Amino acid sequence: MRSFAELGFGALLAVGALFNAIYTTSHSAEFFGSFADGAWFRPGRWLVDNLVLPNATAVTIAVIIFEAAAAVAIFTRGDLVRPALYAGAAFAFAAAVVSSPGGTVANLALGAGMLALALTR
Repeated sequence: MRSFAELGFGALLAVGALFNAIYTTSHSAEFFGSFADGAWFRPGRWLVDNLVLPNATAVTIAVIIFEAAAAVAIFTRGDLVRPALYAGAAFAFAAAVVSSPGGTVANLALGAGMLALALTR
């Protein structure tokens, strides 16, 4: 069951990287702007408006590299799985700060799942 859950999180990160590579690279300001518009946490809106949007293309590229690297690390099933799960959890918790209420709940659940797997690995 553990392997299935870990591979599921790896697949989620890989799909995220693919989506961002295909769609977000050419729509980064629009994509991240939707986060600012829907964020319920005021400091999250400020972060997106003042840090992410002015650097939307660079942030998109960094996210793609991060998600792809974490996915590969998980798929290798080696020593990098635990750090990749910790990194994925941190990414999900950070995304919760800039998400809509529903996105916050989903990201907190994803982060908690990855963190639990990393802590017990």
